[in-house]
Amino acid sequence: MTADVGPPAGQVGPGAERTVLSSQTPAPSQVNDALVVGLSIATAACAVVFAVALTLDGPMGLYGGALALGLFCLGAAVRRYFADRFPDVEPLEPRHTDLDQAGEGGTLTDLVDVKPVGRRPFLRRVLLAAAGVFGLSLAAPVASLGPSPGDRLRTGWRAGTRLVTTDGERLRPDDVAEGGVSSVWPEGLVGDERSAVILVRLGGQPVPPTNLDWVVADHLLAYSKICTHAGCPVALYRQRDEALFCPCHQSTFDVSRGASPTFGPASRALPQLPLGVDDAGYLIALGDFAEPVGPAYG
Repeated sequence: MTADVGPPAGQVGPGAERTVLSSQTPAPSQVNDALVVGLSIATAACAVVFAVALTLDGPMGLYGGALALGLFCLGAAVRRYFADRFPDVEPLEPRHTDLDQAGEGGTLTDLVDVKPVGRRPFLRRVLLAAAGVFGLSLAAPVASLGPSPGDRLRTGWRAGTRLVTTDGERLRPDDVAEGGVSSVWPEGLVGDERSAVILVRLGGQPVPPTNLDWVVADHLLAYSKICTHAGCPVALYRQRDEALFCPCHQSTFDVSRGASPTFGPASRALPQLPLGVDDAGYLIALGDFAEPVGPAYG
C-alpha cells in the first residue's frame, strides 16, 4: 500500500463538500486478480449448467443449485473486482470548527476528486463476459412460459392401450363391482403418475357433461386421478352421492356428471378417459385424454 495526499482542490469553505484528509492507493494484487478471473469462470460454468439442466428437464436440485452458486460467484467476483479499484480514504465533513483547523488557504482534497485506480482492463472484460453469459442463461426458463406446453402434458394412454391394475393384471368390465373403484394404468406404464386413472362403476346412469360415448356397459367410466387443483391423487370415493374426493384440500367431484367440481378449491373437472372394450373383452382406452390432466396451465 502506498500513502499519498492528492493535489489541492480548493479551499475549505462553508459550502464545501466532504474532503479527504488522507488517501492510500492499494497495490496491485495477483491473488485478487486470480480470484476475479476464477470466480468469473465459475459464474459462466454455473450459468451453462443451469441453462442446460433446465432445458433438458434435469433435477431441480441440479439447476437450482447451479443458479444459486452462479449468483454467489458473480457477486463475489464483483466484490473482489472493486476491492482494489478505489483508494482507501479518510474523509472529513467540513464544519465551522473545521475552518479553524484548516485555516484559510487549506489544501484538503475534495472527496469528489478521488478517482478509481486506472488499471486491469482485462479483469473488467472477464467480469462483463461472465455477467453476460449468466444473463443469457436466464433466458432458458422462457421456453416454459409459452402458450402451449405441447407434448409434455400428454400421458401414456393411446388408442387400444389396455387398462391394468397396479399388479399388472388386465381388466374386464365385470371385474369392477357396482360402487367399486380401482386405480388403473396403461399396460406397460404402471406407476406413471401422469397416466394414473381411477375406474368407477356407478350404481345409476351418468348424465352430461359426462361423455356418454366413453362409458362402458352404461355404468363404467374412468377419470384422471390427478386433482385439477394442486395435482394430488384423487383416491377417495363415496358411493352414496357418487363423489370423488381429493384428500389434500377436500376438492369434491361429481362422478355421474363428468367429474365436475362441487366443493373445494378445484375449478375444473377431472378429465375423462375415452373408455372401450377390445375384441378379447378387455377394457381399453380409445385414445388419450382430450384435455391436459392435473392443474390448469396458462
